[in-house]
Amino acid sequence: MSTQSQKYQREAIDKALSGLPPNAPVRAIVASKDVQDKLTAFEAADSRAKAEQDRYKLWGRRGIGATTFGVVLGALVLLPVDTWLEGAPKVVIGALQTLALAVTFGATLLITWLRPLHEWMSSRAEAERLRGKVFDAIVNGKAPPGADARALLGQKLDLLMAAHVDDQLGYFKRRSREHRKLASKFSPLRLLGYLLIVCATLLGAAALVSELGVRLPGVLKDLVDHLVLRDANRWQLGLATIASGILAHATAQTLMDQDERKAMLYDITAKKLRKLIDRDLADVRDAVAKGEESALERFFADVRSIMEQEHAVWSFVRPSDDE
Repeated sequence: MSTQSQKYQREAIDKALSGLPPNAPVRAIVASKDVQDKLTAFEAADSRAKAEQDRYKLWGRRGIGATTFGVVLGALVLLPVDTWLEGAPKVVIGALQTLALAVTFGATLLITWLRPLHEWMSSRAEAERLRGKVFDAIVNGKAPPGADARALLGQKLDLLMAAHVDDQLGYFKRRSREHRKLASKFSPLRLLGYLLIVCATLLGAAALVSELGVRLPGVLKDLVDHLVLRDANRWQLGLATIASGILAHATAQTLMDQDERKAMLYDITAKKLRKLIDRDLADVRDAVAKGEESALERFFADVRSIMEQEHAVWSFVRPSDDE
């Protein structure tokens, strides 16, 4: 779910209100102590959730990065570059490997002890519950004295659509694309790993062909001759090890960020919201224009039902205070 700036939801509401007349009755509802207190509570919970998410990713990425760094350093010893690594460089590599191991171990212990994933999900669950409370207070807010009830209903619907439904619909679509790109098997980091595997395979194949004495056409023979290196097996092993470390890093990071799951979940939620809007919004507008308050309440309940399905993973982690 959304982890944007602390004041983002308030700004979205203010933007939606900016198109309404200064004396629009819905402004009084938004300015009421009930709605403002809920907005403040949501902002505090959203800020905590963002801090917990940052801590989870910080230590998770430190652990993954240190592991990959150690693997790549170890692979240097496998490569036939012994003359470059004699003396001080070899000692430095050993020290850096030990440091990488210590960082990995420390990050693992902290993640186990601090449980940042649980804390993040728990805080996000509370924030999303409070976000719903903000709009529930607006939708069910009482009309100010002398306000046109029908006009107020229309303003509530417009505010709900602009500051919540359309806003979150855009968020789901954008984040689905971003997570799908990050989960792609053709991300830059993965492509580097694939390239190293191809290089290792070509070196190994060239060495094998040369050793077996296979006769090749002129162009292929020249290519094989260029690829036949001294200690080809060590080049192949070292490059393959580095590639494995890089691909493991990319996989671990996308699993930590849950890119594939989020891409699918956001896409499904966006489609459900779009279907609800296309199916019901026109009828809801007609009913609201006639002063049918229940139509707005049902539509809001349907919207929240879809959004709560999207972040059910959060709300199941931390039950609401109403339960």
